Amino acid sequence: MSTIGQLGERIASLAKKVEEDQLRNDATPAAQQIAMELAEASRELEQLVLGPRQALGMMGLAVHDASSLGVIVTFDIPNLVPEEGSVSYAELSSLCGLDEDRLTRILRYAMINHIFREAPAGRVRHTPQSAHLAQSPAFCDFLRTIAAVFLPACAAVPAALARWPRTRATTEAAHGAARRTDAAFYDWLDRDENAALRRNFDRGMEGISRAGQRLQDTDLRAYPWGALPAAAAVVDVGGSGGHFARDLAAAYPSFSIVVQDLPRVIRQTMEDQKNASGPESVTYQAHNCFDEQPVKNADVYFMRHVFHNHPDAECIKILTALLPALKPGSRVLVSEQMDLLTMALFNAKERTKEEYSRLFEQASPALVFHGTHQVPDDPRSCVFEAVYQGGETK
Repeated sequence: MSTIGQLGERIASLAKKVEEDQLRNDATPAAQQIAMELAEASRELEQLVLGPRQALGMMGLAVHDASSLGVIVTFDIPNLVPEEGSVSYAELSSLCGLDEDRLTRILRYAMINHIFREAPAGRVRHTPQSAHLAQSPAFCDFLRTIAAVFLPACAAVPAALARWPRTRATTEAAHGAARRTDAAFYDWLDRDENAALRRNFDRGMEGISRAGQRLQDTDLRAYPWGALPAAAAVVDVGGSGGHFARDLAAAYPSFSIVVQDLPRVIRQTMEDQKNASGPESVTYQAHNCFDEQPVKNADVYFMRHVFHNHPDAECIKILTALLPALKPGSRVLVSEQMDLLTMALFNAKERTKEEYSRLFEQASPALVFHGTHQVPDDPRSCVFEAVYQGGETK
């Protein structure tokens, strides 16, 4: 680990570069990478200055950061504060329906993280962070999903591991401990009584892509889509509302793209797009990824944030269901991101390059692992590629 002095010098150097990039309005991957390095160095400096005890204590209390942010987006408080000027706590309480004392305490805590500010005393104003929330409905959908769906499961991870220390079953994940259910996550989420939560979850999953929590164009930039045939056939397995497929179609209009997801998701997508104009090259199809793949001989079968929902045995079943559809040279692309959330919800995991290579081989020796694709400004994200080298599809 670096010393405080070394980190100070590095931070000063990086800060100068970031400031120069901002003056040039430079949003290139290289500029974003420098900004990420500055943020990481700043976090390391904070830990050195605080010392282990205080740094670990603050880490343990970070749950309050997430819960206060969850309240703010759940009650749509950013849109209740005027863009210019201020509003009193009493007025905000009346507008959002929360008790004034509790609302005041929650917002004053959030102000520690520079979300809103109080000026003058008793009146709330926007900061750049809170103003961003007011201007970013898709991002707020994602944050509401964190608060309503993810946080309860994450908080239950220690209890779930104590109860099921060696299990890999999706029905024995922290989600089940938090919700007191023996249903797997998606089975529970699809219940009628959770319809509102499911709608918010779907919006949140699109929101994370649209709002840049995972850089929106990471998969477009990471994989060499332009090297595919001009009229390539692409199947987006588990593609939800088709947000990535529409971006891909905009970049490569000659591609033929099929978005697949569960019937409920496709019905909702078609309803949402009834009055919207979308690319004609994108079509939608109801399909369960555990069933045999109905679209034969496509050039690419793309699965974004699908495998991390499932333990190894289920991932092998998904790949096996693809095999009858593959032609020699068909590519299977798996796009994932590194985190612990999948363990909390599904008892699944984000996998390494070596682990994906083994998964492909276990599904079929003809699925040959061809490596990974990444961009420097989103190092936690990765596209894993396998190419089918078996016989013709029957």
